[in-house]
Amino acid sequence: MDCHRRHQCQLTLSSSAGLAHQIEGPPRAHRARCRRSRTRRRRYLASRYGARRRIPRCHRAATRLQRPRPHRLRFTPLSNLSLFSFPMSTFTDELRQRAGYTRTAHSHTMNEKHEKNENSPPTEEDFSCNSSFSSRPQQRPRFAAAALYGPAGEIIRRLEPDTEADPAAMYAQLLAGVGSLIGNGAYFVTDGARHHPNLFTVICGRTAKARKGTSWQRVRNVLSELDDLWLTTRVKSGVVSGEGIIEAFRDDEDKRLLLIEGEFGQVLQCMKREGNTVSVILRQAWDGSRIAVLRRKDPIDVDGAHISMIGHITLPELHRLLASVEISNGLANRCLWIFADRDKLLPEGGSTPDLSQPLAQLHAAIIAARDRGRMERDTAARDLWALMYADLSKEPPGKLGEILSRGEAQVMRLALLFALLDQSPLIACPHLEAALSLWRYCEASAAHIFADNLLSPKAAKILDALKGGPRTMSQVHKIFGNNASSAEIESALAELSARIVIEAGGVGGGKLIRLK
Repeated sequence: MDCHRRHQCQLTLSSSAGLAHQIEGPPRAHRARCRRSRTRRRRYLASRYGARRRIPRCHRAATRLQRPRPHRLRFTPLSNLSLFSFPMSTFTDELRQRAGYTRTAHSHTMNEKHEKNENSPPTEEDFSCNSSFSSRPQQRPRFAAAALYGPAGEIIRRLEPDTEADPAAMYAQLLAGVGSLIGNGAYFVTDGARHHPNLFTVICGRTAKARKGTSWQRVRNVLSELDDLWLTTRVKSGVVSGEGIIEAFRDDEDKRLLLIEGEFGQVLQCMKREGNTVSVILRQAWDGSRIAVLRRKDPIDVDGAHISMIGHITLPELHRLLASVEISNGLANRCLWIFADRDKLLPEGGSTPDLSQPLAQLHAAIIAARDRGRMERDTAARDLWALMYADLSKEPPGKLGEILSRGEAQVMRLALLFALLDQSPLIACPHLEAALSLWRYCEASAAHIFADNLLSPKAAKILDALKGGPRTMSQVHKIFGNNASSAEIESALAELSARIVIEAGGVGGGKLIRLK
């Protein structure tokens, strides 16, 4: 049967003007062109392969099958059409499929709607008929209360009920600010390298309404109570070049610097310029090594710098600007990635709770930590760290593994900071456990933030195919025309392990792959 007869359909819609549109197959001229094209194809193959029986099967199929052509719309009088020649439900489903509207997992039942917290804000899925987040993990990462440790954690507990800001965002920024306040007088040594309590954290929200700025304002008020002079002189913004970062503290005796970038996208944009050294300087600063820029005139060489960084950015801007180079060269894995969302709705705003007690404890801990020197783990913490280290050394596949590849160093920096705020002479098990809990949230945030952007082309293609329904292993191979090796397929499935289920149930007892 010809292609135009196979795909021919007639759908009608009544209208007040007495007309309806009719979707028809290709016109006669098009059918004639198809016949001429098939004839030329057969002649070419016959001249190349000789008798028809010698033509490969794939080429024989190519001579018979044609891709369905797009239908054209034609208006016809209503009197020539039958209004009830097809079920209305079939017509509606057909139009929905053509328009790209599909049912997703974001649709809620009425009971599920009532079970949601009445103070929780509406999400993007509530307004989307075909959400682009359908392949993203359905729920945002959950922030564990176990991560809130010491006086800094107590401050966040007291602030959380009276603000729409995300507690994880406030906590990460408070730790970065406190680490900058302490300076490089405390450190731990691993494999010959010193690690100080300076942190890089990036707060990511879906939209501008994730209350990222609100979270920093709450933290800024707390830091102002701790050291207003430091907040005025050692907190800077507006990074344009690496040399500009160094000039901010080059001639000062105090080498502490906290970079707060409310528009972190501008920093990423600067990194794309040829010859820009922002990425290099930031990586050197996190490592705690000497910061040096070799240039013909006035070379820069600074020792003892203690630079921390806080960045705010939305997900669309991050995906557009973060280049794969910054992922591979190590800047991304030096950052604690925090996914932030509006925590609640407070139309009248929130009040300021009493923070005098935890602020006094935090201030005393900061003063004591500035000259602490080298910190080490106690005996129990060494045993616990041996177990943690083996687990943290396992990297997820793909680019997500590159972003999370410094998990061991990040956890130890956080544990060092918690021990200093606890005024403990040694890093103990509770400090490691709190640090690991916060790092787990950073891992989940990174997986949520970069969900689809870090998939390899093969993994992305398999994911798109699975959205249409479960697939067997043989069907997965056919997605790539049977040109992908089993090792490549297994690697792609490993990237999707958090979003797929592989179970028995395929043809002949084989594997069946479906989305969770």
